[in-house]
Amino acid sequence: MRRQRLGELARHLGEAWSHAVAIPAPSTLEPSLTTEDAYSIQELVISDRVGRGRQIAGWKMGLTSAPPPATPIVGTLLDDMVLASGAQLPLTTMVDPMVEAEVVIRIGATIDSPQTVAELETGPHQVGAGLEVIDYRTRDSAGVVDWIADNSTVAFAVVGQLVPITEVDPAGIEAALLSGDRHLAAGRGEQVMGNPLAAVAWLSEHLIGRGQRLRQGDVILTGSLTGHHRVHPPDHLEFVADFGGLGTVTVSFQT
Repeated sequence: MRRQRLGELARHLGEAWSHAVAIPAPSTLEPSLTTEDAYSIQELVISDRVGRGRQIAGWKMGLTSAPPPATPIVGTLLDDMVLASGAQLPLTTMVDPMVEAEVVIRIGATIDSPQTVAELETGPHQVGAGLEVIDYRTRDSAGVVDWIADNSTVAFAVVGQLVPITEVDPAGIEAALLSGDRHLAAGRGEQVMGNPLAAVAWLSEHLIGRGQRLRQGDVILTGSLTGHHRVHPPDHLEFVADFGGLGTVTVSFQT
């Protein structure tokens, strides 16, 4: 019965994602849902999409810049969710999108066991500029359980220039988020668990514990440097994140 109910909740979330509508948060329907239940719901939604031809392309991390005792949460990136800088997105495909600047890591070699920051920073990986487009497909979310079930609220990962990890100190990366002539926020890589690679190290262990792993080519959104900012027509339809020496990354939205 429990598995059947989780399947029903997953089906509703999958339909909400496909049709860009907001539905009641799972925890309002099933208050006893646990974090493990939420990941099971997420995995069912992703499995359905993979069964329809999509491929897993990476991972989104959340709450990595939140103060303790917050624990990171994870969402799944599919191949149609990872876009190059300059992407133009129709608003009709999302419920209520928001944008934040994030350090992106691309995995250069499959990782079969948990990694340390020291191991990651000497590996064949890449680091660069990114934007996450967030979209809540539920209303009245009560927090972590609902966010995880809703694929940790990720809609798209927009990726800019990437360079070898050995050329950059991820903790020292600086980013500013702008929309039009308005400066929205700024941040540094060290806001993400002291170092974005600490988030990747945490993720490597989390995935191994769930029977998965970081694979060569995986893209990772490591967590917000700027907080999230709502897309608001007509004034805020284009966002630019300036990562200094790593260049800029942009995304725009079409009404």
